Parts: sequence; C-alpha cells; structure tokens
Amino acid sequence: MKPTRLLYHVITVCILIFAVSASAGDDAPSMEEIVVTGTKIEKKAENLTDSVTVITADEIEKNSFTDFTEILRSVPGIEFKQAGGPGQFNYPKMRGFSQGHFLVVIDWIKVNEAMRGGVSNLLGHIDPQIIERIEILRGPQAAIYGSNSTAGVIVITTKKGTEKPEVRAGGEAGSLDWRKAYASASGSAGRLGYSLYTGYTDSGGVHEYEYFRELSSSINLGYNFSDSFNVEGSFMYTDSEFNYAELRESYSDDSPSTPWWAFQLPDPNSLSASDYYNGSIRIRHEISGGLKQALTLGYYKHKKKGLDEDDGYLGSVVAPVDNFTLDRVNYYNKGDIVPVYDRGDGKPYYYQDENYLTDYNIIWDRDLGPDTLNTLLVGAEFQRQKGRKWGKYGEIDKELDNYSFYLNDQILMLNETLILSLGLRNDHHGEFGNQVTGKAGASYTFRPTGTTLYTNYGTSFKAPTFFNLYDPRYGNRELNPEKGKTYEFGVRQSFLEKRLNLECSYWQTELDDVIAFVYGINPDPAVVGMYDNRDKATSQGIETSLSFKLTDSLTFSGNYTYTDSKSEKDGETFRTVQIARNKFNLDLTYDTGKLHLNIHGYYSGPRLRWKGDKEMDSYFRTDVAARADVTENWTIYGRVENLFNENIQEGLGYEQPGVYAVTGMQWKF
Repeated sequence: MKPTRLLYHVITVCILIFAVSASAGDDAPSMEEIVVTGTKIEKKAENLTDSVTVITADEIEKNSFTDFTEILRSVPGIEFKQAGGPGQFNYPKMRGFSQGHFLVVIDWIKVNEAMRGGVSNLLGHIDPQIIERIEILRGPQAAIYGSNSTAGVIVITTKKGTEKPEVRAGGEAGSLDWRKAYASASGSAGRLGYSLYTGYTDSGGVHEYEYFRELSSSINLGYNFSDSFNVEGSFMYTDSEFNYAELRESYSDDSPSTPWWAFQLPDPNSLSASDYYNGSIRIRHEISGGLKQALTLGYYKHKKKGLDEDDGYLGSVVAPVDNFTLDRVNYYNKGDIVPVYDRGDGKPYYYQDENYLTDYNIIWDRDLGPDTLNTLLVGAEFQRQKGRKWGKYGEIDKELDNYSFYLNDQILMLNETLILSLGLRNDHHGEFGNQVTGKAGASYTFRPTGTTLYTNYGTSFKAPTFFNLYDPRYGNRELNPEKGKTYEFGVRQSFLEKRLNLECSYWQTELDDVIAFVYGINPDPAVVGMYDNRDKATSQGIETSLSFKLTDSLTFSGNYTYTDSKSEKDGETFRTVQIARNKFNLDLTYDTGKLHLNIHGYYSGPRLRWKGDKEMDSYFRTDVAARADVTENWTIYGRVENLFNENIQEGLGYEQPGVYAVTGMQWKF
C-alpha cells in the first residue's frame, strides 16, 4: 500500500472517530476492574507482571463477530495469514512466532496437537457465539503450562449458566451466501447452572465451488454442592468442512511480484474436513478460608480428512513474462496461454490427535503481615498425547506421556504497590526426559500517579512434534527440543480515575536449536531433506495500547505492535516470513445499552510470503459494526469488513472477499 493511500484511510477513520467524540457529553465513568484467571491464580490485571488482554462475551456479541479470527486480530502481538473466505485455511502468529510456539487452552484443556504442534485451522472454526471469555497472556508461560508457550497462551472459556433463565434464537445472512442459524438456552435451577448452544453455518467462498459448512454445539453444566464445593463440566463439538480453490505458484526466477506469481483457480473437489471434540470436568473445593484445591480432567480430539480429486483441466492463465513455468518442465513466452491441470490424485489422507489431561493444584493464601499477602500455587499434571496419520502421506501412530510438577508464588506488598511473582516447573517428557522452566517477575506502582513498571524473565521449551520426529520420509529422531528465554519490560499508566489507560511493553525472545526443514541433509538421496536443529531465532518488539472512556457511552481505543523477528543459520540472518513488522488497530465504540456502534481500522505492514523471496503489500482495512435492541425481545445487528474494498494480501495468491457484510436478527426471551 502506498503511504499516501494509507494516510488517506487513517485520516478517514480518525475523522469519523473524532466527529463522534466531539458530539459526546462530559459524564465519563471509570473503567471496570478486570480479573485474570488464565494464570491459574485469580489476579487483578493491574497486579500482573505480564502483558495481558481480556475479551468478554459482551464485546464479542456487540461487535457482531462471525469469525473467531477477527476477534484476535485486534489484539496486540497477534496476526494472521488467512487464506480466502470464511472457514478456509488459518495460520495465526504471535509475537513473531508461528503455531506451536504459543499455546491454546479451551476450558482448562490444552489443545495444541502432538502431530504438528499447533491447532490446525481450529481458530477459524470456533463459533464466537459459544465464547464467554478470552484471555491472551503474552510472553513465556512455560512455568505454568509447559511446552509450546514461548510466545504466550490464549485461554478460551465457553459460556456458563446465567442467574436468570434465557433463551435465544437467531439467523444471519450476508456476503458469499453466508447463512447461519443458532439457538441457545442458559440459566439456573436451584444449585444447577446450565448453558447449551447449537449453530449451523453454510457459506460460499471467493471462488466457484468453494464453500464452508459447520455444525457447532456446546454444553456447560455446573453444580454447587455447597458454598465451598462445586463441579463444572463442559463439552464442545465442532464438525466443519470446506472446499478450496487450487493454488499455483510460478517457479520463474524473474516472475514479477503480482497476482500472476501465485494465483487460484476453482477446483470442484478439494476437501478439508475436521471434527473437534473438547470435554472437561473441573472440581473445586475451598478447604478453609485461605486454602483451595482444584482437579481438572479433560479430553481433546481432532480428526481431519483431506481429499483432492483429479478434476483434470481447471482453466488457463496468460504467461506474464518469458520463460514462465508452473512445473519446471513446460516453459512459455510472455503472452502465451498456459493450461492449468488439477494436481489432485484422489488419494485421501487422515490425521488424528488426542490429548488426555489430569491437572491437580492447591492454592494457599497467607497473610504475612501488614499489607503483605502471599498466594502459593502448587500443582501436578499428567498429559498423554496420541497422534496418528494414515493414507496418502504415509503412516505414524505414536503416543507420549508428560508428567509435570509446578509452582507459582505471588506476593503483594506495600498495599499492593509492589508485586513479586515466581514460577518453576519440571516436565518429564516421554522422549526428552526432564525439562525445567522458570519465570520471575516484579512490578511496582507509584502512588498517587498510578504509574506501574513491570518486568519479567522467563525460560521455555518446545518439544519436537510427532511429524518432526517420526515422519517416515522427513522425520529425525536425533532432534533436540527448542530452548527459549524472554526478557520483558513494561509500563502501565492510568489517568482520570482509570478512565484513560495506557500500556507499553518491550520484549526480546531468543530461541536455540530451532527446528526447521533443511534441504540436502537426508541420508536417503531420493528424499530432498529432513528436519534438523538450526542455529537460533530471535524476536523482539514493542506493544502499545490505550483505552479512553470519554463518556458513559463513548470509548476510544487503539494499539500498535512493532515486531522484528529473525532466524539465523550458519551465521546468516533471515527475516521471518509472514510476519508484519508494523500493525495497528483503531477503535471507536458508542454504546448506550440498547444501541452499539463500532468503527474499526486495522493496518498490517508488508510481509514476506512463505518462501521468503516476495514481499506482499501492506493494507489498511476499515470495519464497522452495529447492534440495536428494537424491542425488549428483538435485536438486529450487522457487520461490514473492508468497507472501502482495500486490496488485501495475507497469503500471496489467495484471493480475499473484498467488501464483506453480514446482517442478523436475534430473538431473546
């Protein structure tokens, strides 16, 4: 994107924001206190020595999100490569790292998969309607959660029972033939709380034959046997499938950086189908006033099928340059018609991942003297991971156990102005033995200015995936886990009775023994390469955010992230692919209770495509959302993404929807 065009879009959004701001009154309340639970010890956000973002069900609903990806896109440090329309391929990034370097937890259950380390396309397939709360803990959390948490943890909680019974039903329609119907019921009956949801989505795609279909359902039951003893169970099931277009890329060395370098053509039969299961039972018991214990039992399963039929001739393109080729066999001159044939072979492939979790912890709150409170968490965890693949890409059938012991200690001193935090964990990994990680943090708040300074140092590790270790062609049993260390410094500042909140943090992460696919080292000359430990990778950057509650009904917020992420091999440094150095969000929200309006601007800077040789254009996207209670029982809502039809490139060659709009109506009783 040209700087002048970016400036035009930013100015347009800012004018809209400040035009509404100027018409606002002066009655401005203070912000609500936020409590974070993903740390396994309930902590006020202002007492954390970490950088954290909390998103509630109310925010998700009022902004009419139809895609879980869009919820996270507005968060500092998180970005995506999303291919095409709704439900297509989804590649999240966090603090300059890809999947496998950050952990996803749903209802206390870790859902990162053993086969590939990440969560596949799950974040694009979670129905926003089932979410109660999202907590993003940035920075290493290995002392609490173990492997795969170098960049942070995304903690997702599904909806629980409500105090008053409530039934909802609704429907949506929009761009790309988006159609959705859903219904939910929640409430309580005596000591029992309940929440149930089911929804079905049927959508088209950017290209002919593309589609996305999904059935999502969840249930949460909680029973309070007494004020000090309760049991909660949850289950989430998602059945999703999508058909995608054929992506082709030219190998011509002088091919220009245009859509002709990579492009898509409609493919009648190119299927990806997934079933996700996530279930948990959590038992909590308050032994005495300062002593509590909790036991969590959980199960996660993801079964995926892929099938690309051979549909023959798909179409043709015009060669943009001389010596143009798609297959390194046939070459064409500029202007020649180039036929494109389906690369599918009709052979299916399957993946299946399962996680079994048992986690027990005990929390002890102790008063150590005047204005000093100590909270100690001690826990033990067992996780078994199973991974299978079969079909077209060969077979793997493995399982590994991990036994862990961990502790976390927090001390609040001097009337909560000084916070000290210490964490330590030992994971006994079935393949790599003992892995010890730790974290230490401190924060201090200056009174009465409200300025908080905080700092952290944490270590982490990432175990090789089953695919890295056991793949029959590319696997390497000699791999070592990646080892990481992260430094973080930050400042928080509140003004005007916490109506205006600012935060800025700097992080630096270093990874050793980074696992990568390396060409030319496989002992089998017929195989092009294998996985190996490379030298190192680094990521550093700055995250800033602000939130200003201007009046009772008007809030302005924004954030900016600068990320410098690199990898090193044999002394040579390479910029990490698919990571934007600069991204920012601007938001203006007007909310009266019955009417909610939001204007959102999102900027993503230039990123390298997966191969690292071509840079994609930056873009600035403007979204608007509205929600209005027409009557006590009826609500209408809508969302428009990319209002000004900006040309968006998130994966070179993947076409985006352009202006995308969805509207809906909900009945509530």
